[in-house]
Amino acid sequence: SGVFRGATSSFFGYLGYDSVCCVAGEAINPRRDVPRAVMLTIGSVTVIYIMASFAMTGMEPYQNISDVSGFPEAFQSNGVHWAAQISAFGEVFTLPIVVLLMTMVQPRLQYALAQDGLIPPWFAKMDSTGNLYNGTMFAGGIVIFTATFIPFLHLNDMISASVLIAFSMTDSSLILLRQESPKESPFLLEKFLCVFNIASFLSGLLLTHYSADSYLSKYMSMMMLTVAIVSCLGIWIFCPSCSRFGGKRSIISNSDDDESSYFKSPLYPFLPCAGMFINWYLICQMELTGILLLIAYLVVAVLYYFHYGAHNSVGNNGGWAKSGVKFLSIDLENVKQQHCNNRERSTSLTDFILT
Repeated sequence: SGVFRGATSSFFGYLGYDSVCCVAGEAINPRRDVPRAVMLTIGSVTVIYIMASFAMTGMEPYQNISDVSGFPEAFQSNGVHWAAQISAFGEVFTLPIVVLLMTMVQPRLQYALAQDGLIPPWFAKMDSTGNLYNGTMFAGGIVIFTATFIPFLHLNDMISASVLIAFSMTDSSLILLRQESPKESPFLLEKFLCVFNIASFLSGLLLTHYSADSYLSKYMSMMMLTVAIVSCLGIWIFCPSCSRFGGKRSIISNSDDDESSYFKSPLYPFLPCAGMFINWYLICQMELTGILLLIAYLVVAVLYYFHYGAHNSVGNNGGWAKSGVKFLSIDLENVKQQHCNNRERSTSLTDFILT
C-alpha cells in the first residue's frame, strides 16, 4: 500500500511534461519537436528520480528520511557536511525556478481556454508588449495564496490526483477522437466511457479501502472490475473506428492529409483504458478525506462548466468548423513562415492548430 500511495504523490514531479505540452504552440515544428520534448522530459525525470532514490536509501534508512530536507539531512547524518551544504543550496536555488516555470505556462493555458470561450475573455487580453498581463497576475496571485494558506501535504495530494484525472481525460479524448458511436445507437461510445470510468473508480475505491472488511466488499469490487472490462470490450467491438482522426469532431476536413505519418497509440483501445483504470486506482490510494475534497472540487468545476463554459464555448456556439473554411484557404507554409518571423511568445497551441 505504501508503494501505491507513494506513486500517487510522485505524479507531482512529472508536471514538467505537462508544461511542455502547454507551450507546444510556440514550437516551430511541433509534430517533430513536441513528442521528442515530452519523451525526453519523462525519460530524464524518471531516470533521475530512480538514481536519487537509490542514493537516498543507500545513505539513510527509509524510515529516517526527512520529509522536509531529505538529501541535506542524509549527508549530515553520514558526516559529508560539504555535500549537505551544496544540496541545501540546490534546493533553495531551484525551488523558485520550478515555481517560475509552472507559473509561466499557466497564463498560456488560460489564454487558450479564453480563446475557446471556456473562461472569460479577460484572460486572453495582452498588454502593449504582447504579454498576457492579466493571466500572469491572476496565476501569480493564486500561487501566492495557495502556498501561504494550504498545507503542502494536502496540496501535493490534490495536484497529483488532478494530474491523474487530466491523464484519464486525455485517454478518454483519444478514444473519442479515434472511434465513434454507431448510427443506430447515438452516444453509445460516450456511455461506454462513462460506465468504464465510474466502474474503474469504484473498483479502485473498494479494493483499496474496503476489500479487507467483508466478502461483500470483495464481491462488489470484482463486479465493478468486470463492468469496466466489459465496457472496454464494448468500445472495441461495437464502436467503429473513425474514417479519419477526429471523425465528426474534426474542425478541419482535409481528405488530402496523409495520416499514416502521425503517431498512433498501440494496443488501442486497451492501452488507454488500462491507463484510465490505473489512474483511478492510484487516486483511490488517497485518504477518504482527500477523495471527498477531490470530488467536491470536481463538482464545482462541472457546475462552472455548465453554468458558464458550455454556454460561451466556441464549440457550443457554432464551433471552429464554421470559420474553418477561411483557414483552409491559407497556405500552411506561409502560416509557418509568419509564425517563425513573428515568434510572439503568447501564441497558443489552439491558434497554431487552427491556422
